Amino acid sequence: MKKLIISLFVFFGFTISILAQENKEIPAITDPVTKAGWTNDANYAIKTAQDEKRPIIMDFTGSDWCGWCKKIDREIFDTPEFKKWVKENNIILLELDFPKGVKQSDQLRAQNYYLAQEYKIQGYPTIFIVKDGKGIQMGYQKGGPEAWIKAVEAQLDI
Repeated sequence: MKKLIISLFVFFGFTISILAQENKEIPAITDPVTKAGWTNDANYAIKTAQDEKRPIIMDFTGSDWCGWCKKIDREIFDTPEFKKWVKENNIILLELDFPKGVKQSDQLRAQNYYLAQEYKIQGYPTIFIVKDGKGIQMGYQKGGPEAWIKAVEAQLDI
């Protein structure tokens, strides 16, 4: 897992440095995000996490078809407790969506598929939380936001 996280940061760092040398920028992703407060632009999220030493939550989801994804959104991510915890801990939220009925730009689709391959995503929802080069994988957990947050905090120093 640590190897994947490091390779992801190296890949995006390498891509950014190559484009910077050519005076080009990676275009920002402008597709709408299904969840308020989340971004779907991995370059922005990862660069911000690196530059500002902030934790990042990456949610690999099937927003319009995955029952467990909808359940984790409803029971955890959409709750005031989760949103308060995210704000207090300055966490970056990255949505990596694989919808069936929502059109995505080629750039967003390519980014999401690349990251799904890098992280060897087998099913949805799969959530990675990364902080200070350490990462954990999560999914749905019973008990609402309090139990989910407690499980994350027990594994990472957040």
